[in-house]
Amino acid sequence: MKKLFFVGFFFFISFFAFSQINFDDYFVDKSLRFDYIHGGNADSEYLFLQQIKEEEFWGGSKTALIDTFRYGDYMLMVYDSTSNSLIYSRGYSTLFREWQEIEEATVTNRSFYEVVTFPFPKKTVKLVFEKRNAQNVFLEIATFFVNPTNYFISPEKPFNFPASRIFGNRDYHKALDIVIIPDGYTKAEMEKFRKDCERYVNLFFKVSPFKENKDRINFWAVEAASEQSGTDIPGTDVWKNTILSTHFYTFNSERYLTCPDIKTLRDLCGLVPYDQIYILVNTSKYGGGGIYNYYNLCSSDHAQSEQVFTHEFGHAFGALADEYEYGFDNADELYDPETEIYAPNITNLVDFEKKWKHLVSPGTPIPTPPLEKFKNTIGAFEGAGYVTKGVYRPMQNCKMRTNEENNFCPICHKVVLDLLKFYTE
Repeated sequence: MKKLFFVGFFFFISFFAFSQINFDDYFVDKSLRFDYIHGGNADSEYLFLQQIKEEEFWGGSKTALIDTFRYGDYMLMVYDSTSNSLIYSRGYSTLFREWQEIEEATVTNRSFYEVVTFPFPKKTVKLVFEKRNAQNVFLEIATFFVNPTNYFISPEKPFNFPASRIFGNRDYHKALDIVIIPDGYTKAEMEKFRKDCERYVNLFFKVSPFKENKDRINFWAVEAASEQSGTDIPGTDVWKNTILSTHFYTFNSERYLTCPDIKTLRDLCGLVPYDQIYILVNTSKYGGGGIYNYYNLCSSDHAQSEQVFTHEFGHAFGALADEYEYGFDNADELYDPETEIYAPNITNLVDFEKKWKHLVSPGTPIPTPPLEKFKNTIGAFEGAGYVTKGVYRPMQNCKMRTNEENNFCPICHKVVLDLLKFYTE
């Protein structure tokens, strides 16, 4: 469904090292939004400040301020400029990083609009952007200083669409807050959008671990109308005037549905508290997309969108890799052969001890043959992460592999549950 490239393995920092951070010592209860242009090519990249905004809500936790998982291709590190103490961090991935892996990036330069948010600081902070390299080491690529008293920090709200909580009643600082943003719904179709939101929230809670943790999750919706119904399908010369300009055929992949207008998207999201963004696109065409801590997309009316909806959430919330093959024969076409893949649900067996080897029953062969007797067995089954050889998945089937399976395997389930607890405890 998406074209993420995983080039490292899971890297952990103990939460307890940062447990003394007090939110009120460093932050006030609203968000600072840092917009930047991410440009470059296959071999280089640069970040350029675009604007800084103040947003009314800080939707995140006031206690889980330091990212203890360190998933994603990038890390945002926020330091108190006086003490140089790390006071906030988050891992994330981007469409720019995916673009760097395609042929176009070897012959041209491009730029992408990107946004990060964090609690609004009381004093000047240092923002350090880090990127994961092929050896799984995060290296600094850009640094900025932000003074919260700068009068160019804009509090403007360019939109005034109706926005409301549509599920849940938990304090949004202690909940996983998911905002649903429509694209390709006209003003006359807002009732359809409301019904689609209700339908997909119900489908979301059919899947574990979400259905067992309803009380930890809030859903919000912003009724942002488009001029025209539908979405862009460039491969068949279909173009629609929609509020987010979503489109299929991203990187020439017909079913890859993405959103280029990040500025408008974040302006809409800022009307409510949020941790995760879900764009519901008004189309019956099959497709979707999910990028870690960036956004989710799903088409509203395809017969398999129920499965796609939570599959994409596995990417964008859980940093889970696709477990299917996608035209590549061997692992060394995409991954460093000497470094464990960082995505928590696939492995090249370089450091299987740090993945799920402890959950493999004695007597289960590694690699594990795809035999009927191992159908419900945790092992290491070859074929995952877009390649047929050299990359392994935990079970024969999982939501991250096929639409025929509507559940996460035990490994993916644990990753998602751990992140859910991180956001809500």
